[in-house]
Amino acid sequence: MQIARIVLVGAVIGATTGCAARRQPQAPPAPAPIAAPVPCTMATTVGAAQPIAERALPASQWFRLLLYGYLPTGAITRPATDCFGRRVDWSADRCSGWPGPAAALPSQSVTAADIVVENLGGAQRLVWAITERFADGQAQGSLALAEFEAQGVRVRSVGVLRAHPTRARLSLKNLAGGTVLIAEGESCSVPQDPSTCSRTARLVPLVGGRFTPVDLADAAGKCAGSTLLLLKGQGAIGHGRGRKEFQFESALTYDAEGVAVHEQLTVEERAQDGTAGNFLRRAQGERRVRLQAGALLATAPSILDRWIGAQQKSE
Repeated sequence: MQIARIVLVGAVIGATTGCAARRQPQAPPAPAPIAAPVPCTMATTVGAAQPIAERALPASQWFRLLLYGYLPTGAITRPATDCFGRRVDWSADRCSGWPGPAAALPSQSVTAADIVVENLGGAQRLVWAITERFADGQAQGSLALAEFEAQGVRVRSVGVLRAHPTRARLSLKNLAGGTVLIAEGESCSVPQDPSTCSRTARLVPLVGGRFTPVDLADAAGKCAGSTLLLLKGQGAIGHGRGRKEFQFESALTYDAEGVAVHEQLTVEERAQDGTAGNFLRRAQGERRVRLQAGALLATAPSILDRWIGAQQKSE
């Protein structure tokens, strides 16, 4: 009898414990994790009906993709910040006599006029989202190599560009040391008069997936000029009877080793009344630029930089 009572008590305890377990409320299932947005990607169906080689986006969507804090009103975060959260800063142009430093113009909201898109063929586009403009006609902004995908668009490389935006043309050149962006553009002191226009080409190396501002350097790493190359332009230095006016032209050719820059400088002296004076000089030459370990190395400064430097020393 004693043994039976012990067994019975054990059975009752086990039953009671089982009932308590069944009455215990179940914990709610954990919510599914929310995927964090991937920087510099955007899902969109705009243009999806077009072949991918012809697909395009309105300026507002490019701004939304490339600039942090973009609002439909055109307002953006200041200082301008790219889609990876990096400031859009230009840290070059410290090595040239031409052009000199230029003041920034007051910041404004961005508009469709601040987007430059170059179709590279297939799914790839070079896109320049301009965020600042300067008194010398240059503009600055986030530069991206973007690629259309089935469900949207993705940025493959990003960085900064400062160049002349009028009639801009963007291209990529593959050199022995890597890839370089070439950004050609114009600046006109009188927009209706082509004779007042200067055309330039900016070189920006693509280093580790980022378009990186640099200056030209020589083999020893010393300054050899700006990567903003004057293709056609004119100017003057000096005053009065010592005033000298110049015209400058250059042409760029590309091969696997780098860029050949063919230059010609013509200098005239102008009298105080503005009439033509004596012909002074015409100089021609060629220099080469190559990409090495992210640096753009030039065999020499430009003829124009050397001439301006000599004039400044003689004053």
